[in-house]
Amino acid sequence: MLLVLLPLSEVAVATPAPTEPCHLTAHLNESPETAKAEGLTLPRWYDLHQRILRLLTDEAGCTLEVVGSPWPRSLNLLKSGDIDLMLTVSYTEERNQFAEFLGVHYMEESVLVIDKQYASRIRKLTDIGLLPGFVGVLRDAYYGEEFEQVKADPDFQQYLLYANTLTQKLNMLKRQRVLGSVEDKTQFVEWNRQYPELAQRYQIVLTLHRAPVYIVASRQGVSNELRQHLKDSWAKVYGSPEHLAILAEFGWSLDESDTAAR
Repeated sequence: MLLVLLPLSEVAVATPAPTEPCHLTAHLNESPETAKAEGLTLPRWYDLHQRILRLLTDEAGCTLEVVGSPWPRSLNLLKSGDIDLMLTVSYTEERNQFAEFLGVHYMEESVLVIDKQYASRIRKLTDIGLLPGFVGVLRDAYYGEEFEQVKADPDFQQYLLYANTLTQKLNMLKRQRVLGSVEDKTQFVEWNRQYPELAQRYQIVLTLHRAPVYIVASRQGVSNELRQHLKDSWAKVYGSPEHLAILAEFGWSLDESDTAAR
């Protein structure tokens, strides 16, 4: 029998499952309580996001607890290690300092939605300054590099009205506190389905950013070994029939290049 020894660099070694019980706490931007407080129906993506998280934790052999908290607070909790997981996180160098990016879970398209009577005024992002009112945005959300650069201008800040949750931002539109908002495109389509009056009043005028969003783990609260195990586990379920079925329910998609690289 011929025995061939390969260099360690050429041998794929799977990260072993954790030897101790694995319990993870994950953030979602909504909760039944926050939706009720805003007088709104709990968004359908709340359940779908939970199912995406459970695809990961079931594969990893971990139990999962889901908590709802405002987006800015959850980023801080992830940074301090008080929660373990978040999803729908866009990559930035700043976030990479405290979050391990485990893998893409779908593509997100950020769009600018404007009241139809003012839509003709908007040809580029800075034209928001021509509106006689505010545009709603989620605090500490990332809408692409162009938005980040424009947002840094103090003169532009006066046209933005910040929300801490997605349902809070939705109510800004419903109650006409703003003349528009920055939304995930599939999210806006879903809100139009739930609340037809939004479709009658608002329309998409610009696409600001299209990029993958990720499941992330806290570098502070989750060990190196477990983070690698979670990354390996997500690679196994990414693009699987179960994953794609969840995305199809809401109209989310995976970038073809991401699927090919799986």
